[in-house]
Amino acid sequence: MKVDGSPGASVGRKRDPRIEPLVTAAAVTVYARDGWAGFSFEAVAREAGVGKPALYRRWESREELLVQAMDTLRLPTAIDVGSLRADLLDYAYQWVEWYSDQSRGLAALRLAADTISNPPLNEVHKRLIVRPRTEAAREITRRAIDRGEVADTLHSATAIELLVGAMQIHWMYTKESSLPEMRRTFRAHAERLVDIIVAGTGAIASGRPD
Repeated sequence: MKVDGSPGASVGRKRDPRIEPLVTAAAVTVYARDGWAGFSFEAVAREAGVGKPALYRRWESREELLVQAMDTLRLPTAIDVGSLRADLLDYAYQWVEWYSDQSRGLAALRLAADTISNPPLNEVHKRLIVRPRTEAAREITRRAIDRGEVADTLHSATAIELLVGAMQIHWMYTKESSLPEMRRTFRAHAERLVDIIVAGTGAIASGRPD
């Protein structure tokens, strides 16, 4: 049975608060499964069990729908926990949680690829997700510089690229049959990565040779 937004819904009826959570969850599922070619208002409405008009009333484009759906998944956002290691660990733990859901990780991977050939999607993605979260992540290094933990010559993106890139590769190249074991050990793996990054950036700060 379709909820508010299906054909025949009464004019002026108050919006059903269940619609947006249903649709955003369905949007991620459809995109992870079918990619951009299979991502449409019709497909998402069918997956969510709602009427297609409900989507058109809430989102101007499928690009906006997809990016807002991804944003509801609590994408990792770096925060100030007090030190370089603590900040990186907190951020790493958020990514461990993120990759615990295979569809979520696959949808994010597809999105990164599809933005290259889709300027409208790229612009919405950058505006709503990439820019604010990238800036927050770079603040980890900037705070560490202010505390004197790392040299002021360290680029603000380096530590984050090392951490997130390594975690993504670890997830991407884990075989399907090994995913349960990866999820069990991923937190410890992330902690080792953080320790390596902290040690490496500390060596630069102290002027020790590579």
